[in-house]
Amino acid sequence: MNLPSMSSYSNKPNVYVDFDFYQGAPKSASAVEMPQARDMLKPELQKVLSDSGLFGRVTLDEFQKQPGDYNLRLKVYNHPPGGGQLVMAFISGLTMTVIPSMATDQYTMSLEALDQQGLAISNASNHDSINTWIGIWFVPLMGNTPKAAISDTFSRQVNALLKQMVESKSLKYSALDSGVSRI
Repeated sequence: MNLPSMSSYSNKPNVYVDFDFYQGAPKSASAVEMPQARDMLKPELQKVLSDSGLFGRVTLDEFQKQPGDYNLRLKVYNHPPGGGQLVMAFISGLTMTVIPSMATDQYTMSLEALDQQGLAISNASNHDSINTWIGIWFVPLMGNTPKAAISDTFSRQVNALLKQMVESKSLKYSALDSGVSRI
């Protein structure tokens, strides 16, 4: 996915990104925060945000947030399809071997942008899924590891949300250099 180029702007918005990862249905009170998953994806998020070229300064650390920074709230929900239980492998009582089956992880992601006063200025969400085949011979041996699939899906979803946010023109960009006075 190609993000809009903001290279012509000398003043880009600075952002603090509040990132949370949950296991459970989106916006459900029963969704459980998963700090391990969030921490695993933080480097990927930092890379996507930095590589986007959309921002002047990006921080994921609340203590590095500065006055005037926009606040982006990124929430990721990992949930089973259709609200049911996650299907793993079935065990055959006759052969005691693993019958190949497929598990599906659904990912719903939302990105809310808040201005310096804390008012919501944009809100977008998207959805994707990863299918994993489970059996005696593991697909990861073929180079398609679950971690790579999660990173790829995560990056694509974040980029899609960033594109929606920029296209909504909710963040302020300026072509003027603030250090040069114009008379």
